[in-house]
Amino acid sequence: MLLLSAGISVTGVQAQQYTIAAQAGLFTPIDYGRYEAARLGYFTGLSFDYRFPGKLSLGSHYQFGTFSYAPKQGGQTGLPENSSVQVHLIYWTLQRNFPLGGDWNLAVGSGPGFFLASYPDERDGQSGLPLFSRDFSMPLLLNLSKPLGNFGTIGVKSGVFFTPFYAIGGFHFGPEIRFRF
Repeated sequence: MLLLSAGISVTGVQAQQYTIAAQAGLFTPIDYGRYEAARLGYFTGLSFDYRFPGKLSLGSHYQFGTFSYAPKQGGQTGLPENSSVQVHLIYWTLQRNFPLGGDWNLAVGSGPGFFLASYPDERDGQSGLPLFSRDFSMPLLLNLSKPLGNFGTIGVKSGVFFTPFYAIGGFHFGPEIRFRF
């Protein structure tokens, strides 16, 4: 009976450690200097986190967004005057949680990631297929949140993505809602 009670207690405690979050907001291109006259884009995303007892958590994240820019010499080279870019980001983080006053919490984290950018308005000259680029990225995340009852949190997610070949990558910022399981 004691083992059964301990098993139920541990399962109940662990179930409260998993969270899923949905976020949306604004973001800049990952390698901003590459794009002529780039405009802010919009992103949506999902995050899955496991919070360890204490102040650390592991997370896996997916974000999708789109932005537009004006390719160099648009009308003269046959490229469109405006081109859109679709970006998929997948990354994993280790985060440290800091309690702030008034039930607020700040989570700071980083880890490895990957991005894939596709250019549906631009085609490869030889194959005719849409152009794309991909690269390793390393996010630095900041999440400011406040409990929303016993079942989740609301807050703001922000971050910067660094890549090996650019001084600084993209920036994102937007609201987030998180649910506990």
